[in-house]
Amino acid sequence: MQKIIIQLSNSFELPEKNAQQIIELLTDGNTVPFIARYRKQATGDLDDQTLRKFEAEWQRLISLDQRKQEVIRLLQEREKLTAQLKQSIEEADTLAVVEDLYRPYRTKRQTRASKAIDQGLKHLADFMMGPEATEKGLIEYATTLLSSISERDTVEDVIQGALDILAEDLADRADVRRGLRKLLLAQGMIQTKRKSEADSVYEMYYDYQEKIETMEAHRWLAIQRGEREGHLRVSLNCPDQQIVSLLSRWYIPEGSELYIRLFTMCEDSWKRLLYPSLKNELFRNKNDLAEDESIEFFAKNLRNLLLQPPIKDCNILGWDPGYTHGCKLALIDKRGDVLEVNTIYPFESKQDSLYAEQQLSELLSEHTVDLVAIGNGTASRESEHWLANFIEHKNYDLKWLVVSEAGASVYSASEVAAEEFPDLDVNLRSAVSIARRVQDPLAELVKIEPKAIGVGQYQHDLNENKLEKALADVVEDCVNQVGVDLNTASPHILAYVAGLTPRIATEIINTRSKLQGYSSREELKDVKYLGPKTFEQAAGFLRISDADLYLDRTAVHPESYSVTEKIAKHFNLPVSSELGHTLAEQNEQELSEQFDLDIYTLREIIASLLKPNRDPRESFDRPTLKSDILQASDLRPGMILDGVIRNVVAFGAFVDVGIEHDGLVHVSKMAEHFVKDPLQVVSVGQNVKVEVVSYDEKTERLELSMKNHNR
Repeated sequence: MQKIIIQLSNSFELPEKNAQQIIELLTDGNTVPFIARYRKQATGDLDDQTLRKFEAEWQRLISLDQRKQEVIRLLQEREKLTAQLKQSIEEADTLAVVEDLYRPYRTKRQTRASKAIDQGLKHLADFMMGPEATEKGLIEYATTLLSSISERDTVEDVIQGALDILAEDLADRADVRRGLRKLLLAQGMIQTKRKSEADSVYEMYYDYQEKIETMEAHRWLAIQRGEREGHLRVSLNCPDQQIVSLLSRWYIPEGSELYIRLFTMCEDSWKRLLYPSLKNELFRNKNDLAEDESIEFFAKNLRNLLLQPPIKDCNILGWDPGYTHGCKLALIDKRGDVLEVNTIYPFESKQDSLYAEQQLSELLSEHTVDLVAIGNGTASRESEHWLANFIEHKNYDLKWLVVSEAGASVYSASEVAAEEFPDLDVNLRSAVSIARRVQDPLAELVKIEPKAIGVGQYQHDLNENKLEKALADVVEDCVNQVGVDLNTASPHILAYVAGLTPRIATEIINTRSKLQGYSSREELKDVKYLGPKTFEQAAGFLRISDADLYLDRTAVHPESYSVTEKIAKHFNLPVSSELGHTLAEQNEQELSEQFDLDIYTLREIIASLLKPNRDPRESFDRPTLKSDILQASDLRPGMILDGVIRNVVAFGAFVDVGIEHDGLVHVSKMAEHFVKDPLQVVSVGQNVKVEVVSYDEKTERLELSMKNHNR
């Protein structure tokens, strides 16, 4: 374990003490959000994302260590373990190195080499590698063996059996595989050719090649999908002659009279054994790296989407656009409760459009509507155009914004939606979801499976379990970063609070109903299934906005109540924002020493006292509200437009500028400087200014640039 602690300490640039404390906290069942918020002294103030990486690396090292011990045990049982081999295994830093070292001793299915060994040709193979081996001596030796091996008909068959043994021996050498692995990664070229005559989206890969080492994740995943769908033929081109030459120089004894035979054996070992094995391994590793990068993009996009600032204290009209089935409307109040639903048909005929105007006018006269949230699906732009004309014609003071409706249909047909709105038509539920994801994006989007939210790339090509785990971690971190109001939270968002499960979340709701609302965090201890450990993990993230006890409204953890009250008594002040202001003016170090309190907990107390209901999302840009529209026919090169980032991918970002299709800002046009990672420049939901580079009406491709417009 000490070795693992040292490795983690080096990898994360942490003192060994902190690395050990993090491991102890994780081992003791503490959640990442709890550790990140309330155990900063132990972690060195690592954030939740870094702690997730720490935990993953810790688990990898544990698995690696377990495999090392298993391999050592197996080698001991077979009496194959030497001191040098054991040291090499113990010093291995990856699973690939361990498997390379174990490879020659593994029990294998029957191969050409194993057959030859069973036939007694191992000594002949050893003879061929000896310094005294000659062609004459080889033939004589093979001749003496021929009569005793019924499966081989000629002397050359016998010699070939010995060469098969040597070919496998060469292919199993750990140092050979390690060297060739590096060479293939550095010089291997991926080549793709067209396989099918049918047209496809893979046209750019019909005759394409690139080094595997430099190939971006999105291109790799694209050609892998193209191959699976039968449109592409993918191959790995290698410097074969150079590789065989290297193998021969390394493996064949200097001055050997059997050079030609052994050189041919090296060619066979490379083409038949090493190349297929290393190619498959290289492709798997490339796929894993591409998956990890794509999952990381997806996770970062999801984080930015979930943490978009809410538009609170508004009555919002959700508008789910459509043609034949009409536009579904749902008006929600400031608490998110549905006030009215309706369906209008503004695009069927002139008469239908006039009736739609009448219906909307009646709704606006009966209710206060502060904002219209229009989904960005089919008929979205037509809905904008119709609404803009309606507002101008009726002289209403009303603004709107376009909202990503990704996942709204999934939510509408889900059990969650059925429980919330059992009497509401499925199509109308989506309009409610669209409105609520403006009012509180986090609270609404947690009800939807993260994969359905639509902010990734090649998500259907990714490892489903890895993707789900990564996205669930993001949701959990976001929910706990923001915090949850115990008296208004849904069971879906409560289930993501640190330490809670769906079953406990349901019990919290049931207890809330019995109590007619929680008045203190202490009442959580009476919730069924919620034990002391769960309370410790969850309590700090559950707030009661109108609690009698001021600390219950804040992010101060109950374990710090007594010291906070002690500090308040010292300053002769109530526990309140006034105390927070007073503490903020004091010397931090002196306070820490005086009350035996670590700096991080002290800062958390002060910040929470100052802003008991603080929301980290308030520091982000609010969505841009609209009062006019833009048509595709209006676009001209050089136009400067306001837009919102809808999705970020490895090669750029898709921006909604108000026409039917999003435009692409290629990574090369994001900034004046070189940009490798688009997520370092933009994020989902961000408001940006873009310049129109070109627009092709036929293909509806809009190319945009952010250069010189977002300083």
